Formats: sequence, C-alpha cells, structure tokens
Amino acid sequence: MNKMRVISLAALIAFLLLLPWLVNPYVLQIVILTITYSMLGLAFALSLKVGLPRFDVAGWWAIGAYATAILVIKTDMSFWLTIPIGALVAVLLGLIVFSVIIPRGMMVFLLFGMVLTLGIQQILTLTFFGSWGGPGVVKPAAIGSFVFSRKPSLYYMGLAFLFLNLIVYRALFVSRIGRAWNAIGSSLKLAESMGINVVRYRIANVLIGNFFLALAGSYYAAYNQAVSPTTFSFPSTVYVMMYLVVGGLTSSLAGPMIGALIVTFIPEYLRMAKEYEPIVTGVAIILIIIFMPKGVMGVLEAWIKPWLLRTKTMGQFFTPKHEGRPSS
Repeated sequence: MNKMRVISLAALIAFLLLLPWLVNPYVLQIVILTITYSMLGLAFALSLKVGLPRFDVAGWWAIGAYATAILVIKTDMSFWLTIPIGALVAVLLGLIVFSVIIPRGMMVFLLFGMVLTLGIQQILTLTFFGSWGGPGVVKPAAIGSFVFSRKPSLYYMGLAFLFLNLIVYRALFVSRIGRAWNAIGSSLKLAESMGINVVRYRIANVLIGNFFLALAGSYYAAYNQAVSPTTFSFPSTVYVMMYLVVGGLTSSLAGPMIGALIVTFIPEYLRMAKEYEPIVTGVAIILIIIFMPKGVMGVLEAWIKPWLLRTKTMGQFFTPKHEGRPSS
C-alpha cells in the first residue's frame, strides 16, 4: 500500500471517528439513517451483479427488524443474540422461496419481490406483531454495563456494521464467486457456456443479500427503538433503487453509499414539508437520469479520473487489474 493511500485512508478513518463531535445531534441522526440506507443499497447492488433487481428489499429488512424487536420485547433476549437469529430466519426463508422462484427467471423474481414485500407488510399488521403500532418499545442494546442509548454510540455501532458489509462484499467481489457473478451479469449464455451454475450462484447472491438486509433491520430496531409496518412498505424499496440511480452503478460499493447520502440529506437539509418531498425527490431523480445517466460516480470517473491518471501515485487507484476466468 503506497504512502498516499495510507494517508487518505487514515484521514477518512479519523474523520469518521470524530464525526459525532463535529456535527450536531440532528445531523448525526441523518448520518445514522444514511448508514442504514447504505446497507440496503449495498444489498440491492449485490443482486444486480447477477442481473436480479430486487423489489423485496423492504420485506427482508422488516424480517430482521421485527425478529430483533419481538425477541427483545417478548423474551428479553440480548440484542446481539437476535442479530444471527433474524439473519438466519431471512436466509432460511429465502432459501425456500428462491429455490423455487429464481429458476423461473428474472420477471418472476421481480413480481415475487413486490408480492413478498406487500405480503410481509400485511402480516406485520396482525395482533401478534403489534398491529400498525408495532410490538412496543425496544430496549437499547448493551455490552455489559455500557448501553447504546446515545446517538454517538449508535453511530459507531452502525459504522461497524457498515464496515462489515463492505469487507464481506469486497472480499466476495475479488474472489472466484465474484468473478462468476460478473460473468452472469454480463451474459447468462456466456456464463453457462463456461460451466457456471447460474441458478446456484444467483441463489447464493440473494441469500447473502438477505443476511445483510436482516442485519440492517436489527440495527434499525436498535437505534429507532420501535418498528412499525409503515416503515417497511414497497416505496421503501423504490427509494433504495434511487440510491443506486443517484450514486451510480459504476461502483457496487461507493455508488449506493453516495446515493443514500444525497437522497437522505437533501430533503432533510431543505426542511421541506413531507408532502412535497416525493415531488422534489422525483424531479431530482429525473434530472439526474437525464444529465447524469451514470450517477455521481459516473461523473467522478468521467471528470476526475482522467486528471488523477496523469500522476503515477493516484493513477494506481484506477489502474484496472486482470481478473481470472470464473469457474463453477
């Protein structure tokens, strides 16, 4: 790792660690929301690797959130134990349904995602899940005597979860599995001709996404200390798609996070009335599609990358590396 990269990474880490003391509580709350939405966007971007846009993001997000909320409220279970349980439920349910749905193609997968999200939201309105008001107040997470009740501590918890997302996704993308996903996303026929089991790799992809969507749900329940069906509606999935459109599809990691940051901060910063937010957001998305079809990351690559490539040090960040042939 060269000196410039070390300095840049150290500066970024220092900024993230000091952020709670650099902003006011209101801004920090928006940052916490951005962390959650970034995790949702990353899971959506993951499925695009294999050509499967997800309309079921809110549904699996809800499963993680409600698993944590119900276990904490009804059984007084530790928050940390509810995380693997919620993730396991999301993965096992996903394995059952996706083993049937994915072999039938992308359109069936899309339609199923919409039905699943709407169905889960209706199920959550049952009395057992607390109806429209939710199951109740979720007590704060704790490690020994330290309680994650203040915004800075919740921010650091979310930051740790987000880093876990990035580390796992990055490791997958540069592995044999990631290369197989890239081949599937480029051409199904080509991938099959190379001996790649498309269905198996697609199922693995969405199940990994389910795990991290449930993790995002558990984190949401921890910092919000309440859950309700209205949060996990189909429009929430639409907003996740906006994160990728705004951030750009050129980067499966940076794109969703940049998009989540912009889409979350702009409406809050403008302090607009809630009824006008969808209108302003919709107009902004249309303008971005027209003038920045590749999103913010596309603009950065088109304008900044050529300039950075002129220097040997910064050029190393963007020099493409040879990727080996994926195998099944």
